[in-house]
Formats: sequence, structure tokens, C-alpha cells
Amino acid sequence: MNETSAEFAIAVPDEDLVDLQERLARARWPRRWPETPWAAGTDQQTLQRLVDYWADGFDWRAQEARLNAEPQRVVSLGGQRIHFLHLTADRPTGLPVILTNGWPSTFAEMIPLAHLLADLGHDVVVPSLPGFTFSSQAAAAPAATPTHELWHRLMAVLGYERYVAHGGDLGAGITSRLGAAHPEAVAGIHLMAIMQAADCSDLTPAEEAYLEGIEKWIEEEGAYQHQQQTRPLTLAYGLSDSPLGLLSWIVEKYRAWSDCDGDIATRWSDDDILLQASLYWFTNTVGTSFRPYFDYRAHPLPRPVMGAVPTAVAAFPHDLAVPPREFADRTYNVVRYTRFERGGHFAPHEEPELLARDIHEFVHGLRG
Repeated sequence: MNETSAEFAIAVPDEDLVDLQERLARARWPRRWPETPWAAGTDQQTLQRLVDYWADGFDWRAQEARLNAEPQRVVSLGGQRIHFLHLTADRPTGLPVILTNGWPSTFAEMIPLAHLLADLGHDVVVPSLPGFTFSSQAAAAPAATPTHELWHRLMAVLGYERYVAHGGDLGAGITSRLGAAHPEAVAGIHLMAIMQAADCSDLTPAEEAYLEGIEKWIEEEGAYQHQQQTRPLTLAYGLSDSPLGLLSWIVEKYRAWSDCDGDIATRWSDDDILLQASLYWFTNTVGTSFRPYFDYRAHPLPRPVMGAVPTAVAAFPHDLAVPPREFADRTYNVVRYTRFERGGHFAPHEEPELLARDIHEFVHGLRG
């Protein structure tokens, strides 16, 4: 079994760039509705601007060079290729940290946070989730090796016997399972989202409001999740064939889940958005990025028992849900709880300085 990592560089063929431009030029747009900006889905004026820039103005080669300046590597773990960034601190003073993103994020969104943590003295590992961008998907369903176990093996390959894990969205679930499965190695977990509590009796008013908010969010925002859990392949054909469809599917989430007060440009430049869309497009992985949703429903893993693993919860006000501390305490050994005044679901991009400081102080407390 080859578990030695190798350097990696992104190299999109020229013909793929030409193909993307041709598809964008031939895009067939739906007939316009009466003016309903964002109320019924992605706003066509915003999408048109992004598509025009993607076709004529967005410099993929510059973005590719920027990403290739990062320390990218790949490793085969149990026959599965895992792509990751590995930043090493000039003067390591804290435990290493593994960062896990969610959907529709990619490793690229974690780069500012990773550099800030490295500057604070931490080695940082940012793996791409299986089936996302440059990591291969599991060959079978259910996966022979769950993602959290791949992460633990990756950290062992890199020589880290003790480390801290952070995650939001899908990454929060993976991080929770990693901490539960390997408390001998995981010194603590830092989460932006938490599991549903097994015991929901005697709820406080804040907890009741939190659960009611989740139900409301599922009703108003959860259609994408239901589709990706139940019929992801039906969706994947269209999004894999149409860059217009792919961009529309993800840009709505960047706007709705960010702390942007409805104006996506306050948090995301056009280059930011099109970098994410391009990574999915050129790797043809938007369809495989749906697998965690489907597998969660079709092949559920046993609920992890968190035990005593020290846990920090970072609550950003415009995330999908903001759990009160007492609800987190029902499942986790919460030793740090921080409620921020700004930031949303994509905090590693929106507020990397706030998040880096919170992770660093949590790790420092563990060592102290």
C-alpha cells in the first residue's frame, strides 16, 4: 500500500478552457419571469453578469497559478486518492490542525484560514473531501473507509500523533466522528455546527427556538438537501453538462448562507465565486460532491458517542442554525463556546481572522 504523499499541481488542458467558453456562449436561458429577484431562486441579472465574466474576463490561469503556489500534495489511502494542502509553521508552537470544509465549499475557501493558523504556529492540513475536486470518490457504497478514518490515516502518514480537528457543515460531522473514534490522537475538536442531540427532553426556551428555526430553515431552504439526498444523479446530469446550471446551483447558496444582507458582492468577489465553480467544473465533481448527502441517508453510520473529547463551538449569526450552548452540552464536552457578532456559513472565507483566533485560543487552552 502506497501511503507516501507526492507533490501535486493543477493543470487544466487548454481544450477544457475552450470548451467552457463555447458552452457558456451557447447557454440556453429560461424565459424570464416577472421580476422576482432571488425570491424564486437565482437572480438572472446576477447570473448573467457572472456568466459574461466567466466567458470573457475571468483569468483561470492566474487562479491556477495562485493555487499552485500553495503546498498541494496527493496520497493514496486504501486505494483512494486524497488531495490536500499541507502548511508547516515556521516556528511550530501549537498542535497541528486539520480543517474540513462542507458543501458547496472546496479546499480553496480554507486557504486564508490555513495561512493565518500557520502564522500563529500551527501546522495545517486541508484535505479535499472524497469526490470533491482532486480527491477521488469511494469506489463502493458504502465506502470501505469512512472519511473520518481517511483523515486519521492521513495525519498518521504526515507524522502527527496528536492533533486538533476543525469543521463546519459536512466537515462538522466528519470532525465529530474523528474525535469520537480517536480520542487518543484528537486533542480537541472545533465545530461550526453540531449533531442533533439524542435527548431533547426538558428543553430551554433557547433550545426550543433553535429547533424551531431548524424546521423553518428546512422548509424554506432545504430543497437542495432533499434532492441531493434522494435523487442526486438526476440533478448531476444537468449540472455536469451545463456550466450555467452549475453556477446557478451554487451561487444561490453563497448568497443565502453568507452574512451579506442580500448583497453577495459584499462577501464574495466575482473571482471568488467563479473559482469555486471552475474547480467543480474542470474536475467534473459536482455530481460526486452530492454523495455525502445520499450516503448519509442510504448508508447511515452509527451515531458517534462523543465522550470526553474537548469541544469548542463557534456560532456565527448568519450560519444555517446557531445552537445555544446548552444544546451543544447535551452531546459534546463543550469547553469553549464563542458567539460571534458577524459571519455566516462560510466563515473561513468571510471571517478568517475571527475563526483563526478562536481555533488558536482553543488549542492554546488545551495545551495549557
